[in-house]
Amino acid sequence: MKKKKFLQRLLDTKFKSKIKDTFGEKSYVKVSNLSYVRSKDSHIINVTLYLDDVENSIDLYPDGLELIIKQGWDVVGDKKPIIIQSSLDVPQ
Repeated sequence: MKKKKFLQRLLDTKFKSKIKDTFGEKSYVKVSNLSYVRSKDSHIINVTLYLDDVENSIDLYPDGLELIIKQGWDVVGDKKPIIIQSSLDVPQ
């Protein structure tokens, strides 16, 4: 299985409760891209956090999200460093 799909599956299953506890009941994370950069010898992971409860969870972004992604990468990754590029989507 590709690393992007495996990381997404981990976030949707194993880390689902952690995401909900941290960012709100209907919040979720989507991995949009995962690529390897030879010049930096690291992976770049582009993720979007879709927030449910903005008022109570905005203080935990981006540190809480990075922690969850790094824990998932420990399972998926090949022990190479990662660079996390995160974005936030807030419902209107």
